[in-house]
Amino acid sequence: MIAAAKRAIVPEDLAEGLLREHDAWADQFVRPAAERLIRGGLANGAQTRDGERNLEGLLRGLVG
Repeated sequence: MIAAAKRAIVPEDLAEGLLREHDAWADQFVRPAAERLIRGGLANGAQTRDGERNLEGLLRGLVG
């Protein structure tokens, strides 16, 4: 995750920086753990107003 953040640091060319940021995020979402969190979060209301207000607690409950 730290390596992905370092690769996303914006270079002189803003367009290149945006591409790096996109690629860094996209690489994180294909991981099985991320998929489990996303699916679990959606199944438990992460997309609702209350779910968004307590997103950290909701997601911590899925991994804990």
